[in-house]
Amino acid sequence: MEGLNLCCDIYHRDVKTARLEIVDGKLKKYEVYTDNRMKTLFPEGTTETNIKAILQGRVICPQRCDEGMLASMGLKEYNAYDILRATHAVNDDDFIWMKFDGEDISWKDVRVRV
Repeated sequence: MEGLNLCCDIYHRDVKTARLEIVDGKLKKYEVYTDNRMKTLFPEGTTETNIKAILQGRVICPQRCDEGMLASMGLKEYNAYDILRATHAVNDDDFIWMKFDGEDISWKDVRVRV
């Protein structure tokens, strides 16, 4: 995810818990709005390297991502950043997700389980 540009709010269900901004691959801003560590992706003070690693962990690995999966996300080729945006970093193990600047969506639009 080199040269990454990412500006988003991090949510737990429909509650905004943090703000993340990465510009040209460098952490510009990370603010946490909750005391509950389980409701955000990274604890306050997390390093840029750890944030990028955690984001990468929320993207399906290339070995498991076939043409059908890419097509379902509207993609033609594997790109970790595009997959992160398409999936909103949703994981079926928790209720945390990313809402990118300019989007008008909610938890019900991105959740993978009911």
